[in-house]
Amino acid sequence: MRHIAPRVIPVLIAVALLLTGCGVRATDIPIPGTYPSGETYSVRIEFGSVLNLPDRAKVIADGVEIGMLDHIDLIGTTAVATVELRTDAKLPKTTTAELRQSTILGDIHIALEAPANAPADFLRDGDVIPVSQTVPATNVEDILRALSNIITGGRWGDLQQLVADVNAAFPSDPAELDRINTAGRAALRDMASHSADIDRILVSAQQITGKLETGRDAVDRILTFGPERAAGLSAVLFNVVELIISGGTMAQHLGELVLPHIGDFRSIVSILAPTAVTIGYSDITLATNLEAFRNLLRDKLIPFLESPDVRVDRVSADVQADQLLTTLRSMGLVP
Repeated sequence: MRHIAPRVIPVLIAVALLLTGCGVRATDIPIPGTYPSGETYSVRIEFGSVLNLPDRAKVIADGVEIGMLDHIDLIGTTAVATVELRTDAKLPKTTTAELRQSTILGDIHIALEAPANAPADFLRDGDVIPVSQTVPATNVEDILRALSNIITGGRWGDLQQLVADVNAAFPSDPAELDRINTAGRAALRDMASHSADIDRILVSAQQITGKLETGRDAVDRILTFGPERAAGLSAVLFNVVELIISGGTMAQHLGELVLPHIGDFRSIVSILAPTAVTIGYSDITLATNLEAFRNLLRDKLIPFLESPDVRVDRVSADVQADQLLTTLRSMGLVP
């Protein structure tokens, strides 16, 4: 029996599979380089999208190829990529996975990256890297598509219009533009020389905002009920204005009633005014009058009544003599 070289066996197996029509893929043929060498363990990685990820894509960590993509399953709306990793590749469970390209036109591969200071809890066979720890690929096709949308989708025209509007906003006369530039520099210098005033304004604004923050409930209440109350106040003001307008006719007739008697009213006021003034100042003069009356009683009348000192030198006839005698008798000075 003729001996068959070991390297010919994979080729014969591939030809046999093709002839049997089993529909296998070319990547299913165990050709060296299409599967990781040595012992491996399986890890599933969840991606939101695996567009353009080729079969048997490489799995790279820190620039070193540590495994290869085995197959992809669609579970719901999540693409789950099953990869075979070498057993000597120790990766923590917090490892993140990202679809990357080595070059602009290169194939996409799966890049695994372990975070710094990760705990020593490594991935084992059958573990899953969830979609929250994965990032889909940003390939050159997406970049070119986005650039095409910018150029052909109106964005470029909007940018041109924006530049035209900016140019139109500036004056066409260079001297006017220089004047604006000079005034702007002067304003900036003025602001720089008054930095203390600006700081004070900013501090005051900060204090105002702080007070508004502390009174947030009152501000919320004003903003909530203010418009409704303001609307009611406006209705009241309009009613007051209508009342004033409606009272115009009554005021006219009232004037006709009052004008004939305006002289009498003036006389009454002229009589009552001094009385009102006296009443108004009564609280000021009353204390002074009481003090004078008290001094009269204490210093004049009481000492005189206690020891009257009256000496009559002569009595002359007068029409008021009888009245004087009556007064002295009533006081007990003469019999």
